[in-house]
Amino acid sequence: MIKIYVARHGETTWNAEGKIQGRSDPGLSPKGYARSLALVEQVGRNPLTAIYTSTLRRSISTAQPIAQHLGLPIRSQSELDEINFGVLEGKPFLDLDEKTKIEWKRFMEGRLTYRIPGAENYIDVAKRLEPFVAKILQDHENQEILIVGHRGTNRMLIGMLLKCPLTGCLNIAQTYECLYLIERNGEAKVFHYLNSEIKEGLLYERYEVA
Repeated sequence: MIKIYVARHGETTWNAEGKIQGRSDPGLSPKGYARSLALVEQVGRNPLTAIYTSTLRRSISTAQPIAQHLGLPIRSQSELDEINFGVLEGKPFLDLDEKTKIEWKRFMEGRLTYRIPGAENYIDVAKRLEPFVAKILQDHENQEILIVGHRGTNRMLIGMLLKCPLTGCLNIAQTYECLYLIERNGEAKVFHYLNSEIKEGLLYERYEVA
């Protein structure tokens, strides 16, 4: 059996300001740093053998306290980087101009296939995750590992680990405080840790396109 814990990075300064991030690289907010410390409480007693992050500093910074606590190196992987939002990055989500509103609506109506200019779609994300998923399943059999990633990339990663169709990945939800555990031993099971409770199953969010 392999146990894979999947965390989302803590809140960033841009998250607090309501800006679209993607591949942009703001640092953690004070609330985000507190989340990184809470991760130590959640998995600090577990026999982890590896910690993976994206190459973005919000992911690395979230993993640093648990890595230091366990004496493990952080393995940064570009495959885990957040979905690229191209020309929309840095834009205030609640104050988009008409042109960017149209781009966002097109993306939300076809997230698997539509690319905002300069951006990725979710099929692109899944394709770059495929070799990473195969590698960790091969390299960490009978181990426990932690992955600290991003909301968009994590939803595809979790779905792929559970062997979901790509369309079934798109609405997987993960707040900053939510930690997922995927167990694979022939069949796959998923649990979520939230508000000091552990429950089986996924959380989902609903998107509405105005």
